[in-house]
Amino acid sequence: MSEKKVPPRERILSSFKQLATASTDLNAASQALSQTISSVDASLKSVEPFVSTWHEIASGRDDGGGYWHRDIGYSKVEKTWGIALRTVQGHEGAEHDDVEVWLFKDAPRWMQIESVGKIPDLLDQLVKRTLDTTKKLRAKTIEAEEMARALADALAERQAEKKEAGSDAW
Repeated sequence: MSEKKVPPRERILSSFKQLATASTDLNAASQALSQTISSVDASLKSVEPFVSTWHEIASGRDDGGGYWHRDIGYSKVEKTWGIALRTVQGHEGAEHDDVEVWLFKDAPRWMQIESVGKIPDLLDQLVKRTLDTTKKLRAKTIEAEEMARALADALAERQAEKKEAGSDAW
């Protein structure tokens, strides 16, 4: 029994109609996921961590020294803080990696799908990074205060010397 061959024109028309319907559904599903992630972003912004943090989703290496990884993060992309996705490709010994970064809503859909399950890991990483950054900021504040006091002392000493000498020169 032979199958009837469908002419290319009919196949194209049929496929295009199916694609139009499927694309409408795809865009609606993508928008729903992006809106949900936007609510996660809003929750994070409300507590203002503003500390860039990345968590690996997948990675690999080759025998020639090449490497790649994909990550989900909380970072500033252009002027906006939010959940972001990135790809990194490089080669050992090279000066720079090839990096692409997107806010979640702008990332390729396949990466969005791959990353959602890693959000709890990202939040754990964000907590650790926030605590560590707080500790470092406090230590640097003490260091900066010591420098500020030294400069204030030097300025007071200079003013006292100028007053004694009755001159503007140091």
